[in-house]
Amino acid sequence: MTATAKYAPGFLIAVPQLLDPNFFRAVVLLIEHSPEGAMGLTINHPTDQSLKTLYQQLGRPWLGGDAPCLMKGGPVQPEHAWILHGPECQSGSKHAVTPDVYLNTSLDALDELARNGWPFRFLVGYAGWGPGQLDREIQEGAWIFSDVEKDLLFRTSLESVWEQSLKNMGIDPAMLVVARGVH
Repeated sequence: MTATAKYAPGFLIAVPQLLDPNFFRAVVLLIEHSPEGAMGLTINHPTDQSLKTLYQQLGRPWLGGDAPCLMKGGPVQPEHAWILHGPECQSGSKHAVTPDVYLNTSLDALDELARNGWPFRFLVGYAGWGPGQLDREIQEGAWIFSDVEKDLLFRTSLESVWEQSLKNMGIDPAMLVVARGVH
């Protein structure tokens, strides 16, 4: 692929050799990719904080049942929050990543999702790459690219996302050779 190749939207699946703790066994939903750079959200790295705790800190009532954990979207700008959800949510300003996956930043959207029990991921921070950086990493073999799968994003347990994303592509994770690190 050339430096102008577009991978978004898609999943970036980290190879076992990618040792950077921000991306070890990560699956990143790549949202934007252009010659100017790339932006995505890691969908399988939880924090140890629940959304209910976050809502309490914000002085807002949590409207859902068991509160899911807050996710680490990536190491860049951890003060920014993002919501990934399906098409059923109508609140907030939503951006279509795919016809079935939307990006939102509105707490009103999060309230609607929680109140209705609709699946979502709430993430802080994002993964970002400068011009040509992601293209180089893919060429070096740090990432495997796949199509976005809504079920993998919203229905697969966090502990299984990395392995399942590879299996969905016909790759047995146990057969990937672990060699010296890529990063």
